[in-house]
Amino acid sequence: MLSNALKGKRILDFSLLLPGPLATDLLAKMGAEVIKIEHPSKLDETRHYPPFKNGEALLYTMLNATKKSIIIDYRSKEHRPQILQMVREADILVEQFRPEVMQRWGLAYEDLKKVNPNLIYISLTGYGQKGPYALKAGHDLNYLACTGVLDLIRDERGKPVIPGVQIADVAGGSYMLVTACLAALVEGKGQYIDIAMLDGVAPLLTFPYAQLLGGVNPQEIRLLNGGLVNYNVYPCKGGQWVALGALEVRFWNRFCLAVEKPDWQREHFGELSTSVFAYDLVEALFLTKTREEWADWAAEKDVCLSPVLTLEEVPKDAQIKARAYYNTPDSIQLPWL
Repeated sequence: MLSNALKGKRILDFSLLLPGPLATDLLAKMGAEVIKIEHPSKLDETRHYPPFKNGEALLYTMLNATKKSIIIDYRSKEHRPQILQMVREADILVEQFRPEVMQRWGLAYEDLKKVNPNLIYISLTGYGQKGPYALKAGHDLNYLACTGVLDLIRDERGKPVIPGVQIADVAGGSYMLVTACLAALVEGKGQYIDIAMLDGVAPLLTFPYAQLLGGVNPQEIRLLNGGLVNYNVYPCKGGQWVALGALEVRFWNRFCLAVEKPDWQREHFGELSTSVFAYDLVEALFLTKTREEWADWAAEKDVCLSPVLTLEEVPKDAQIKARAYYNTPDSIQLPWL
């Protein structure tokens, strides 16, 4: 699904777990040759994450099947000549340790640029190479907490909700790494790149911070996270859900006419706030049909209505099939692999 633009580029991948390995997997899908390097006493922990298939962790397979794999004691003097030769032949090096760790092993950028001045060296960490948190341990949940994302995702009791996907790891880590790597390749010279997942999460908060700058509290005026009746999720008969994304007033009014509720039409965005327009009225309407009935009804209506699919249902969806995201419904082949 990705181009072959990076054919001929070689990447040494010292990263572990999800963010770095996903990024290098994407780069491999663009044609790069990726060599995954693991230390015998510190193998990638995803090797041990269930579930397993044919004795191998599925997560590890999904993230690393595109790569060559080498297990070597890269900290020892014995194997240093081999590592340095690999560096000479590489275009890019990716590492995901805390600041100063690679330096202790003689594998920092300042060490390796003497061997290969053209090397693009990318460090991926949670908090970056400097600042009071630089040496702190952290994971996806910590970065979401520090940036305010968790503050925006709360249940009815006000408790922050843990997302079901790794937002900071992927959006703040993997995608930012790929973007920076491609930009460095376009620039065409050796350099050091500091990627912090904390920094990468910041663009996700563009809309709520725009509200704050305009004197609006995003927690009180929840425009895109449940504060509008036209941009919300609704239960259906049978217990399943639909997502109504009729954000623009024209889509909402088109929806109103289609469900024969012309009195629900409005002229202004603000009139659709749940503090003005009763969510319960719309909820009662959606409870009159099953999710499948609503999906069939909306098929030709152009009102931004979608069924909320389960993970098991996604491979069978017509659009997913058309995009060839999965080879077969039983395949583990995913869109980014």
